[in-house]
Amino acid sequence: METIWYTRCPVPTASGIAFQRDMFAEEFNGPDFEVRNIKALGRESADTHFNHSLNNSFREGGSIPPLWAKSQGADTLLVGLTFISDSVCIYVRPDSDIKTMQDLAGKRVSMGVRPYIMVDFMKVNAHKAWDCALRAHGMSLSDVELVEVEINDDMHAHINPDFVKGVKQRPKNSLAHGEMAALARGDVDAIWSKSCGTRSMERKAADRVRLLTDLLFDTDNLELRVNANPRPITVSGNLAREHPEAVIRYLQVLIRAARWAAENPANANDILATELGVSATDVKTSQVKNYQNAMWPNLTTQNLHLLQTQQDFMLQHGYLSPAVDLSTWTDDSFLRHAYEAEGLDYPTQVG
Repeated sequence: METIWYTRCPVPTASGIAFQRDMFAEEFNGPDFEVRNIKALGRESADTHFNHSLNNSFREGGSIPPLWAKSQGADTLLVGLTFISDSVCIYVRPDSDIKTMQDLAGKRVSMGVRPYIMVDFMKVNAHKAWDCALRAHGMSLSDVELVEVEINDDMHAHINPDFVKGVKQRPKNSLAHGEMAALARGDVDAIWSKSCGTRSMERKAADRVRLLTDLLFDTDNLELRVNANPRPITVSGNLAREHPEAVIRYLQVLIRAARWAAENPANANDILATELGVSATDVKTSQVKNYQNAMWPNLTTQNLHLLQTQQDFMLQHGYLSPAVDLSTWTDDSFLRHAYEAEGLDYPTQVG
């Protein structure tokens, strides 16, 4: 029996739904394959979440590590994407005289950096969050001072979560804790946060932060909502070459998970609350309305274009070199076969 390994990010994904509902075990219940989380290999293999160095593995989540890994020569294929707009928020201190984004002109804004990570995807996220938030309000990065805030935490406590029913303890510190401390000290005038962590921050730190803007509600421009999304589904090249049928079956599971989420939105929201270790309200209020309809794996022209905008930003600011040729990285044959096997039309648009 061969093992197929998977890892995913702490965001709404079909992989997370499938994990929580034991759908991988249901599909791969024969003698040929089993599907397991990379956590079973221990911390010494955890970095494959970033560099996709593990054979026979899938990854679903933020776009920065898979783009970086492919640029560095990783043997992977892009076999699916999802795009779910989520909150990208800017915060100031409650007593700050900053009332609008325009008031940030000349101010110091935080950009958390983690030098210990092989690819500092959170630094890229921060940089892009400021770029998009400022552009959405007629400004640019040149209008503010980016202040790097070094953060020493355990990133592996955040990525690839393994929360299960009845266990919803997130890491003690949020991803924004270092920047919140810098804000409290007065080292910066504004900080940022994204996705489900935004609502949790607003609730738990109401006396320390005040929301200035949320791109989820402040702009309809999808390019300005790109922040590590679209989220790629990547697979090891060896698995695609040696066991293409296993790749198709794996994608069938993700299609079933997406279909279940679309047909059971309230239950899906509850399951994702468990998956992410937050409240159901946090999930619902930090994602685009009816986000459960956007979990279908796809390779639509729109989402490939949005992925290119993420890559363009990374190239422009020196986070990526050389560029990834999305046309040669992408292989839609597996996903087409998977939808056909499920008796469904191949999606040309989603959501």
